[in-house]
Amino acid sequence: MIEQKVLQSNIFAFYFTSSKEDNNKHYSEMTMGYYDKTKFTGELEWAPVVYKYMYGVKLDDIKINGKAMNICEGRKEGCLITFDSGTSLLSFPNFAV
Repeated sequence: MIEQKVLQSNIFAFYFTSSKEDNNKHYSEMTMGYYDKTKFTGELEWAPVVYKYMYGVKLDDIKINGKAMNICEGRKEGCLITFDSGTSLLSFPNFAV
């Protein structure tokens, strides 16, 4: 699709809701070539893809209720997160669990 130049931009986006539709009549979806600005507030923060095979990006840390979990602290190789809509089970690396 990128080579054929059929996309508005070379991006894709996921929007997930836990019900058939959320309060704003939005449904879960994947878009290609754009993202729907009506489905979020605030600004996007772009991260470079560092592992192109699986769309992996560098992960600095995870916060829960504003508290840093420090899961990447002291890891020489760093942390990597992959955005994947096809995984049927939520998975984490052993060190983070």
